[in-house]
Amino acid sequence: MARTWLSVRVELVSGHGVDLWPRPGRVFAAARSHSFAQLASAIDLGFARWDLAHLHLFTMSDATHVSPLDWWDGEAPDGTVDGHVTQAKQAAGRRTVRLCLRHGR
Repeated sequence: MARTWLSVRVELVSGHGVDLWPRPGRVFAAARSHSFAQLASAIDLGFARWDLAHLHLFTMSDATHVSPLDWWDGEAPDGTVDGHVTQAKQAAGRRTVRLCLRHGR
């Protein structure tokens, strides 16, 4: 039977200009059918984030950007793929996917 769930480890690397060590982290279970927008929301909840005015931008190992385009008001970085329709299965097998949170909506 094929694996239908992904184990996604998320670590906070830095914040407020400070590099964090040891890095606080969480492990999330994501179905291959979950979108990156859903994963971003789960990360917000998992880290009990209250400052939700950040944009989420996932950078894949091949430098592809994934983010919910409607959150950017037409100013998403060039070549960004819509995170509402891009599924987690597209990150399966990749060792590193970087998530950047940017201020403003």
